[in-house]
Amino acid sequence: MMIEEVHLWRGTAEQQALRSQFVKTTQFAYFDEQLGHPDWNSKRVLDFGGNKGNLLLDPACTIRHQDYYCVDVISEAIEEGRRTFPDAHFTHYDRYNCSFNPDGVRDLAIPVLGVEFDFILAYSVFTHTTFEEMKELIAQLRQHLAPDGKLAFTFIDPQWNGNLRWRLEKHNPQDRVETLLSSEMQWCALVNGTELYVNSSGVFDFQDDCMTYNVYYAAGFMREQFPEGTIKKPVNDETQHCCILDTDERG
Repeated sequence: MMIEEVHLWRGTAEQQALRSQFVKTTQFAYFDEQLGHPDWNSKRVLDFGGNKGNLLLDPACTIRHQDYYCVDVISEAIEEGRRTFPDAHFTHYDRYNCSFNPDGVRDLAIPVLGVEFDFILAYSVFTHTTFEEMKELIAQLRQHLAPDGKLAFTFIDPQWNGNLRWRLEKHNPQDRVETLLSSEMQWCALVNGTELYVNSSGVFDFQDDCMTYNVYYAAGFMREQFPEGTIKKPVNDETQHCCILDTDERG
């Protein structure tokens, strides 16, 4: 059974009841591999868009709870995280997101937490924001890094392992899928599973409950956007690429 994450938080009562059955617990192992197995035990970590403490849910996680900070736009997830991990730090980020927080504040700055982070990690966050918002938030996040800190975030390449095809086939007839995939794209936004905007953020400001907004970036395009960064292929049977950036000293 496949279900979009947004439905687990903003869907029907039946869909929300499935939340405990759809807990992804491999984020820490993913970033640990992509970052070369650092000594997490002595690092301060920001889990940006970390839901209810997703990094700590990974059985392999060695981040100390008192050094773990989670920021997310879903207030219910933050409350769950606080109950589950009372020694960690959870902050609700009441920023607008068309899927996960449609009543939030548009363009709200990232909260100042009073901490410089050794690692800022964002798993499947910028797969649900506009291209413009991704660039803005990444610039802000790099200002929260310690001098030798690293920001690592995931993105989905539309052509890798049929990522985009798989999602299109869930909602569209095969002939339309082939037509949509024939477009030359560096990146694209898919709204509600049916409306594909090639090299555009598209129209995403809807008020429909549980509207899905998924964004894909070709690895080559991301190298052009972040030439100072490192782009890594998916690991551990995951489907998402990783971009790793250092502190932005220009700020």
